[in-house]
Amino acid sequence: MNHVIVLSGGSGTRFWPLSRKSQPKQFLNLCSDRPMIEQTIQRVKKLTGGKNIYIAANKIHQKNIRSCVSKLKIPQENIFFEPLAKNTFAPIAVLSKLIYEADPQAVIAVFPSDHYIKEENKFLKVLKQAFIAAKTGYIVTIGITPTQPETGYGYIKIAQQANRPGIYKVKKFFEKPEIKLAKKFIRDKGYYWNGGMFIFKAECLLGEIKKFLPSDYCLLKKIDSQEKAKKLWSKLVSTSIDYAIMEKTKRIALIPADFSWSDLGSWLALGDLLPKDEQGNCIRGDTIDIGSTNILALPGSRFLATIGLKDLIIVGTKDALLICAKDKTQDVKKLVESLKNKKLSKLL
Repeated sequence: MNHVIVLSGGSGTRFWPLSRKSQPKQFLNLCSDRPMIEQTIQRVKKLTGGKNIYIAANKIHQKNIRSCVSKLKIPQENIFFEPLAKNTFAPIAVLSKLIYEADPQAVIAVFPSDHYIKEENKFLKVLKQAFIAAKTGYIVTIGITPTQPETGYGYIKIAQQANRPGIYKVKKFFEKPEIKLAKKFIRDKGYYWNGGMFIFKAECLLGEIKKFLPSDYCLLKKIDSQEKAKKLWSKLVSTSIDYAIMEKTKRIALIPADFSWSDLGSWLALGDLLPKDEQGNCIRGDTIDIGSTNILALPGSRFLATIGLKDLIIVGTKDALLICAKDKTQDVKKLVESLKNKKLSKLL
């Protein structure tokens, strides 16, 4: 059967001050009147139904997650609360092992919980193709066609077409590049953004873990329940699924996406999605503006007056106000680190 793992362990620091430790990006209503994670689950339910959807989440978000899944009819026992954040390899490996125990023929799709996908029908069509390919032994990733030289994404270089139309072998993964290299990637039509979406047979992934991480595979063999997983959790390696498996396996293949996608990795990315006025402004809430261009203003409950501003992000909450140049939105993460260093925990 087909199964889905939704990863909800991210902290969403680039969306400070709206995103906080207790309520990160996946629980915010950024693009609609529903949290991002609910949109993700509703989208994938059409592939598998609720009973085959599993969620990996930080234990501090239990209240948010349980509220979400109860509305969407996801079994509570399908939620795995990570005892300690360990990047993406450990939750994917553990849930894949538990799914395999119940269904040895399982095909699993892994998705982040906080991405924006506009054309749902196209997305589902690509996923159906990916499930079919995964049943033949591929570990499939969905490649996003780059639209600009983005330095906030990883890239994937394709090699040659595989034995199925529209499915390409992968030559190499690249970490987030400097702008000069990103521009080079854009000029070469053989590069795609890494969207962090993977589809594979559970048996296939476990076999690759055995090959590349034998110590972790020995631990996984002992895991037959969530309780056992939590007892052994501290011994599992803390790394990404990309670095642990995807960059090393010879089974990896890529299907290009033909749907609109954004990982909403910054305020700038959100601003690109929201409607704008004739001056390129996206202004929400109780505001007055005179003569500004290309600004994103989300003042929250505050009244905001702006005059003659250009290329700025303004985001307000009850206890904080962010004012940021649009070309510096990736540095919001650094700002959060500074808050940690100054021990301003009430703002985190």
